[in-house]
Amino acid sequence: MKKINIVLIYKTAIFIAILTIAIVAMVPINKNYNVNPWMGELENKTIITEMAIPGTHDSGAMHSIFDVAGKCQDLSIKEQLKIGIRFLDIRLQLVNDELVVVHSFVDQDLTFKSVLKDIDSFLNDYTSEFIIMSIKEDNASKNSKVEFDKKVVEELSKYEKIKLDNSLPKTLGEARGNVYILNRFTSENVGIAAYSGWLDSTSFYLNDLFVQDNYCVDSFEEKKEDIIKAFELDSNNTLLLNFTSCYLDNAFPPSYAGTIAKDVNKWLDKYLEENNVFGIVIIDFATEKLVRDIYMENNYEKNN
Repeated sequence: MKKINIVLIYKTAIFIAILTIAIVAMVPINKNYNVNPWMGELENKTIITEMAIPGTHDSGAMHSIFDVAGKCQDLSIKEQLKIGIRFLDIRLQLVNDELVVVHSFVDQDLTFKSVLKDIDSFLNDYTSEFIIMSIKEDNASKNSKVEFDKKVVEELSKYEKIKLDNSLPKTLGEARGNVYILNRFTSENVGIAAYSGWLDSTSFYLNDLFVQDNYCVDSFEEKKEDIIKAFELDSNNTLLLNFTSCYLDNAFPPSYAGTIAKDVNKWLDKYLEENNVFGIVIIDFATEKLVRDIYMENNYEKNN
């Protein structure tokens, strides 16, 4: 009879336990959120560029490598819309002639068709709302005969609510019930132009946009300063895209979205209590409370 190796059994049990915890942590937890059609509380004459609009960075990035690299959100697109997100940052790749959501090399197990169906369904039920969707090609196409940009336009064109206009309407009343495209995927005349001239990890003006997207920073303080400077700009009919997402350059251990987002979101929540803000506030790991605190910055709350 063979002698039992107690040490080996013990080490194997520990390994299995750690692996199980890692796998469970990677599975998104679905919750039942109440829908917040907050735009319905605002007047039709509200100027869009003066609004505070909650958005998500890498909106479809719910999966990652061992729940670390690649994940930016805990909530699905459907859940994000329910809690009040109205700006979606969609990163795509064309694989076998199908558009799929990715974050860099990490497949998000989500199709573009599914994203569009969720958006269309939401706006069917809540016509007071409107959505801005940024679309970017995050990886080169694989095994596909069609061109990426043509495939994107083909899918977008299936929905009456999706507008390919080159600019946003001026007022909320004009925009209600529709989706507007921020074009980061083609040089063609489709949507709001942001394909050419988008700078990397900095702040810049681009057509009728001001973008703060300094995502590679030396410190948390540097990122806070970037966010505040953007909030302090005069809206001046310019749409502000204020990304709060970032990672710390040269950090050890490596700084991923989840680690820095905890500090950023906690600080941002406090900042919103003490300051008036405008623009699209684009966050990692959106929570119901933080999203509510952003859209409550709009005028109807200040009068309550």
